Amino acid sequence: MSDVHLGVWSNHPELKELSVQAFEQAIDRCIAEQLDFIVIAGDLFDTSLPPIDILKRAAAKFRQCKEAGIRIYAVPGSHDFSPTGKTMLGVLEESGLMTNVARSEEADGKTRLIMHRDKSGALICGIGGKKGALEDSDFENLEREYGGKGFKIFVFHSAISEYRPPHLKDMRAVSLQKLPLDFNYYAAGHIHMKHIDEESRVFFPGSVFPCDFDELEKNQCGFYIVDEKVNYEWIRTTSFGIVMIKLSVDGMSVSDVEEHILGKIEKENMENSILMLKLEGVLNGKQSDINFRAVSNKALEKGAISVKRSVHITSNELGGIAVKPNTSIELLEKEAVKDHKPQKSLFQLPPDKEEKLVFDLMNLFKDEKQEDEATYVFEERVRQNAKKVLGI
Repeated sequence: MSDVHLGVWSNHPELKELSVQAFEQAIDRCIAEQLDFIVIAGDLFDTSLPPIDILKRAAAKFRQCKEAGIRIYAVPGSHDFSPTGKTMLGVLEESGLMTNVARSEEADGKTRLIMHRDKSGALICGIGGKKGALEDSDFENLEREYGGKGFKIFVFHSAISEYRPPHLKDMRAVSLQKLPLDFNYYAAGHIHMKHIDEESRVFFPGSVFPCDFDELEKNQCGFYIVDEKVNYEWIRTTSFGIVMIKLSVDGMSVSDVEEHILGKIEKENMENSILMLKLEGVLNGKQSDINFRAVSNKALEKGAISVKRSVHITSNELGGIAVKPNTSIELLEKEAVKDHKPQKSLFQLPPDKEEKLVFDLMNLFKDEKQEDEATYVFEERVRQNAKKVLGI
């Protein structure tokens, strides 16, 4: 399995709990199947220093595996990665609950992977993922030929350039030509999509639980059970349904939008499902006037386990802005603030100070989530910076 991301959805308690339960149920299935060992191809945790409650639940399941005689092998992923090397994977390894197989040594200018022999006879080694796909350099000088008798498994956390999906075309990736040769199985992670290249024996299982809105919509999460002949079975790890309501709000009033969504909910079977609202367009009114609480309450009354929304709405209440040729973005923003500021100050400040505060906030919210930055870390960073700007 790969991309478990324990601790994801930190600001959405019901989804955070569901994600942990998906992992726990996957481990329960592994124990029931009496497997020899489990391989985790990176991103067990959503951050290198997960919350204590998350760590406790992961350790409890790994303890059950150990008691059942099932070994755990893993490599760190880009989210597990820490430049100092101090991650919770090390704590689990020191506790005897798992083994980090991303080990290597330098010899004659080459990086040679250190094989770990499982008591089943399998040989396991790997390369961990790093933020920004910096593991590229680990593949550059990699020794590609390895001997040893036994079923050989190479574990890694990187996209493969030869079959990178279109929506991930900008993601840095490793070529198949850089993988070590003649392994029986290549356990891959990172792309959060199920993909198999049977010829090269590279298997991406996808994530164990959806990590964002698009993944929730696809709802394709699971792991592989594989035998020594590379016969495999993919096991789904999510049991809920998805109810999607997509709506273009062009020309609609707030009451029209609410009536349409509530009418759709009334007709749908919401039991054990996540309601996903996808709204876009130009609204005849203010987005803030849409009663999303009433929508959520209606869905939950009908058995929905969660309501998530992706809203990209603008309002036609804002007038147009005259644009002169070669006008800078900065000047356009200043004109927009002047033309649309309310008659009464929102912050009880003099006009010049209020405009400065608005611009400071606008610049703050231009900040973007960094590659592989946990969502809750990004949101907390923006929140704290906003407090500084507002002086609270």
